[in-house]
Amino acid sequence: MVKRRSKSIRGKKSQAKAARKRRPGEARLRGRAAIIAAFKLVRLRREDLAWKDAEEQSGITRRTAKRLLPRAFVRNERGQLQVRGYDGYTRKVKIPTTKPGEFRWLRARGSRKASLVGTWNNAVKGAGHGDFSLIDAFPRNIFIDGVRLATSHNEVSRIAAAAAESDQPFEDLYALAGAV
Repeated sequence: MVKRRSKSIRGKKSQAKAARKRRPGEARLRGRAAIIAAFKLVRLRREDLAWKDAEEQSGITRRTAKRLLPRAFVRNERGQLQVRGYDGYTRKVKIPTTKPGEFRWLRARGSRKASLVGTWNNAVKGAGHGDFSLIDAFPRNIFIDGVRLATSHNEVSRIAAAAAESDQPFEDLYALAGAV
């Protein structure tokens, strides 16, 4: 006599299998592209975007992102998945130097330092357009990966001038900056 599985067990398995299938138009990301997309999802959630919108914009699901970056997520008291306010993952970021066309890669350890590099980049970009108020508001003596972020008007204007002379447009410096 052959035992057959009950209908309820088969129904649950097929539901789980259907839940794992990718949505139409959703590509499978691998390697560095998946990690960059996961960081993008985390950043969008920190900006108070809904899970669904953040998943659509980043191109990765929260389940995959949690698998790639487990320390960036936490469950709240109701058991819901949330993004931590800070993570300690190291990211590679590119900053301009005083030489035209030359850039320097830094390892920003943690989301706070990576955010500081982005704020400094925006301040240098503003200084390139003649607005030094953002550089004046930026904290002094910030070191990222052993490199001091310049805050003097003279040094910042030299960096902005060199970035303007380079082949790569100044606005696109961080377009390709991602995670390691």
